[in-house]
Amino acid sequence: MKRFERFCCVLMMLLTLIGCSSSTHQTHNVIFQSSIRIDLGDEDVNTAQFVKRIDTYPISESSIDGNNIHVSNITMICPSLKKGDLKKLGKQELIYTIGNEKYTVEANIVDSVKPVIKLKNNDLTFEVGEMKGINNYYSVSDNYDDSKDIKVKVKYIDKLNKNKTGTYKLVIKAWDTSGNTATKKLTVIIKDTKKEQEEKQKEEERKKEEEKKKAEEEEKEREAQRQQQSVQQSQVPSTSNSVSSYPATSNSSNQTQQPSSSASVTRDYLFSQGYDMTSAPSACQSALMASGRSGSCTPLQDSNGIYLGMRLILN
Repeated sequence: MKRFERFCCVLMMLLTLIGCSSSTHQTHNVIFQSSIRIDLGDEDVNTAQFVKRIDTYPISESSIDGNNIHVSNITMICPSLKKGDLKKLGKQELIYTIGNEKYTVEANIVDSVKPVIKLKNNDLTFEVGEMKGINNYYSVSDNYDDSKDIKVKVKYIDKLNKNKTGTYKLVIKAWDTSGNTATKKLTVIIKDTKKEQEEKQKEEERKKEEEKKKAEEEEKEREAQRQQQSVQQSQVPSTSNSVSSYPATSNSSNQTQQPSSSASVTRDYLFSQGYDMTSAPSACQSALMASGRSGSCTPLQDSNGIYLGMRLILN
């Protein structure tokens, strides 16, 4: 009885060893892609694409059905990798099966996805002295690294002065642990609203003053033109016989009396004596008519052609 029990134990051990060896024994020659690289950022990965040949059968697209490969009477089940299944970078084993046989290949999991820089706004505007630290106005994230593991550098930040008005152009650059980089441009505007309003008001006042001054100069110019036109008009003798409203001087009164002899006589009616362009010709004509003699009234001019008055010539 004991010998039988020992025999049974030995038989079970042999069967176990045979079963284990048959499950690990590979009867097919499977050729995989020489270098398998899978990116963390990839969508669902069909691992069948990494198998190039099974025995003498090359693997084509027509051989692949989902995660399975069918060639001749052979069916290989490929590992399923969906987006999010890969958690670690580096080497990872992929296990393929044909029946009870397992075929293991090593893949390299990499990260080529850039970190993401998110700005509160591409253009930031602050009053003088109100801006806080630059890291308050952006955030970084990555598909693999924690934000604390992402390196960030802000270019030209040393030129930004939050207490001085101006426009500052910055460049934010971020690196993840895989060496992927991302950049964002940021414009910071520092302004002084109160000062700008004061300067604007001063500028408006200056413009108003210039406009007022210009208007006054234009009015002076127009007045000068009017005076010049008046002088020019006053220098033209009138032949009107109407009586002037301006009184003649006592001297002119003596000049308009009847001449006492028949000799040629001249009498002047000058502007300097109180006559104007109307009364001088009128007085001259009146004196000529009152004399009862023949004669003429002639305009008087100086060497520059300026009219001085009228001259009565009695023949």
